[in-house]
Amino acid sequence: MKFMLKLTAALLVLTATAWGLSQAAPHAPVHQLTQADKTDFWVLSDTHFIDPALHDQKQAFTAIKQSTAGKDLDYQPVAIRAFVHAALKAKPTAVVITGDITFNGALASAKGLAKRLRPLQKAGIRVLVVPGNHDIYDGWARAFKGQNQLKVAQIGPTDWQRVFPDGYMHATSEDTDSLSYTVDLNNQYQLILLDSCIYPIQASSSNPNTGGVLTPTTLKWLRARLQAAKQAGRTSLVFMHHTLYSHSQMISTGFVLSNADKLRQVLTDYQVPVLFSGHIHAQDVMNDPDNQCPTTEVTSGSFAVSPGSYGKVTVTPTKLTYRMATTDLTPVLTAKERQNKDLTHYQTYLKSLFAGHGGMMAARMLSAQPGVSDADLKAAVKLLDDLNWRYLAGADSPTQAELAKLHASRGYQVCATVPSLKAYVDSQMQDTNVNDRHFTKTIALPDQPN
Repeated sequence: MKFMLKLTAALLVLTATAWGLSQAAPHAPVHQLTQADKTDFWVLSDTHFIDPALHDQKQAFTAIKQSTAGKDLDYQPVAIRAFVHAALKAKPTAVVITGDITFNGALASAKGLAKRLRPLQKAGIRVLVVPGNHDIYDGWARAFKGQNQLKVAQIGPTDWQRVFPDGYMHATSEDTDSLSYTVDLNNQYQLILLDSCIYPIQASSSNPNTGGVLTPTTLKWLRARLQAAKQAGRTSLVFMHHTLYSHSQMISTGFVLSNADKLRQVLTDYQVPVLFSGHIHAQDVMNDPDNQCPTTEVTSGSFAVSPGSYGKVTVTPTKLTYRMATTDLTPVLTAKERQNKDLTHYQTYLKSLFAGHGGMMAARMLSAQPGVSDADLKAAVKLLDDLNWRYLAGADSPTQAELAKLHASRGYQVCATVPSLKAYVDSQMQDTNVNDRHFTKTIALPDQPN
């Protein structure tokens, strides 16, 4: 009898202990990122990060910097530190990066960036990423040492999920044919992160494929996820690297999704209000020029190119507000770094890197024209540099007075002598679609499930 009493008592203790542990232990993870109806998330793209361990600032690295079209490869760690500092202060629910995380697909760069973003995750800010064309199995993955370029480990799909696990850990669904996945932001919104890139199934020795496509399997999966969100009463927002629309007559092939027409149809069928992308390194917001698709597309400018921008998005059940922000390094600079004018005047430094890249086309087209002096050529190049920077920075909505001044400038008058160049200049001069730096969109509530 005593034995039975002791056994019964022991079982009661074990039962009570187990119950207590079950109450104290964390429950299964809730996929929904926040319970708040009003919340923020930030979006950036094309960080093109190269880990400092992969270069030594000598001949090979100096040479490669000359071909980067204005990318900052020197001060990226400081810029990322400043971005993280700003995010920790503002505490958005998530940070979404729409591809080209790395400069040339080096696994070390992916790991280096992930390490620098880790304070966000520790603070409960989810880091959600999709790959760009420079990320998965990029045959250009190199380190730059002395005069040599050295092959380094590339990023495979499995590496990607291990280095950037946040999105997959909180995913409500993963596509079997790509690195695409969905995350429930809150009760009102589903985030769909699409892998639009074309890459081989193993490490590559060739150039990365600039173009993008969504396979039939991925499109079928996308429809299923949009339908699931609709039945749950959630609005879907989509993120990918390639663009949905053609944002410039000069930036189309290899930048717009090759089967964008199919994606536009899916987005129309489910009335998706906003899609976020990157790839073109331009801060541009536009509605469908054919007025067929209801989706507004936001392309984020490259974080590594002037003006080092990113987006701050606020959503409520009935409204989405987008605001462009730029990188301020000042709050995170050390005493030694404050002695560096490139860092204390970072925006000026970024713009100086871009100078000269935009006017190359004008120089080529005008140099063969009779009667074009060196002064004329210089004025035209300066105009093209300015217009192209305005376009990349989302500052291409001049006032009527500013527009008149541009038309009266010597550079414009010179460019106007070549019809094709004049057409390009006119197209770049004024964006009349949507404000590229700030907009608000009313969100229609999805049909409620039966």
